[in-house]
Amino acid sequence: MLQHSIRAALHLPFLIKRIRGYIGIQKQFINNYVEPVLKQAMLKNDGSLDEDDLKKITGYYGLAVPAILGESFCALRGFPMTEKERGASTCQGAITGLFDDFFDKDFLEEEIIKDRINEQAATSVKKSNEKLFEIFYNEALQNVPRREQMKNKLIDVYHAQVDSLEQKEFINKERLLAITLYKGGASLQFYRSAFEHPLAPGEDELMYKAGGIMQLANDVFDVYKDREAQIKTLVTTATKIKDVRVLFSKLLSAFYIESTSLPYPHRNIRIFLDILSIGIFNRCYVCLDQLEKNEMHTGNTFQVDKYSRKQLICDMDTKKNMLRSAAYFLRSTN
Repeated sequence: MLQHSIRAALHLPFLIKRIRGYIGIQKQFINNYVEPVLKQAMLKNDGSLDEDDLKKITGYYGLAVPAILGESFCALRGFPMTEKERGASTCQGAITGLFDDFFDKDFLEEEIIKDRINEQAATSVKKSNEKLFEIFYNEALQNVPRREQMKNKLIDVYHAQVDSLEQKEFINKERLLAITLYKGGASLQFYRSAFEHPLAPGEDELMYKAGGIMQLANDVFDVYKDREAQIKTLVTTATKIKDVRVLFSKLLSAFYIESTSLPYPHRNIRIFLDILSIGIFNRCYVCLDQLEKNEMHTGNTFQVDKYSRKQLICDMDTKKNMLRSAAYFLRSTN
C-alpha cells in the first residue's frame, strides 16, 4: 500500500503537466479557429449572445470537452487526437451552452429544437445565438466520422433536456437521480461520438455511467446557480451533504471497477481514469467538503437557502483547493 502511494505521488506531477499541456494545445486551437468565428458573430449580434455565452465556449465547454474528455478518450484507445477530431469535439463543446439556452433562456418550442438537430430548420434561424449554434453544429457534422450517430446522440441529449424541465417543479429523489444520470450520460455519449475509433464492447454503457457521475459533480459545483434559478437537484434538495457524497462515491467506485473490464490495455485504462480523476472527480470532493462545513451554521443540516454566494461557490483556482484535490487523487489510487 505504501509503495503504491509513493508511486502515485511521483506520478502526479507528470499527470498535472500532461493535462496542462492538453489545455494549452486546446487554448491555441480556440485562438486560431474559434475566436475568429465568435468575433464575426458578435459584429452581427442582435443581443441574444452575451459575454457568458462566449466564456462558456472559450473557457469552459469548448476548452474542457476536448482537453479533458476528448483527451481521456484518446488515452483510452492509445493514440493522439486528430485535427478533425479536435475540430468536431471543440464544436460539440461550443454548442453545449447554446443548446442549454434553447431550453433555459430562449424557451424555444421543443419541436423547433429537434428540427435544429435534424437540420430541418436552417431557413428559419433568426437569432444570433441560433445562427452560431448552426455554424458550430454544421462544422461538427462535417468533421465527425459517423454523422448520423452524432445526430442520434444529440437527440438523446435533447430528450434528457426535456426531462430536466421537471427540475423546476417538486419531484422525488428517485426521479431526480434518473434525470441526473440521463442528462450526463447522454451528453458524454454525444461527446464520444466525435472520435474515429469505434466503440469497444461495453464502452458506450460505461460512458453513460461516467457521464451521469459527471453531471452529479456538475450539480455540486452549480449549487449556487441552481438555487438562484430555483432548479431542484440532488444537491439543492439535500439536507445532509454526506448523502450526496455517499451516492457520488458509490457511483464512482462502480465506474472504476467496471472500467477495468474494457477491452483496452490496462495502462490505457489507468491513464483514462487518472485524467478524469484529477480533472473532474477529485475536484468534486473538495467542493463537497466546503458545502458540508456550512451545515454547522444551520443546526447540522444543509439548508441551501440560508447560505451566501461565497459559502456555496467553490473556487478550484486557489492553491489550497488544488492541493486538496491532489490529496484526494492520491487517496483514490490506494
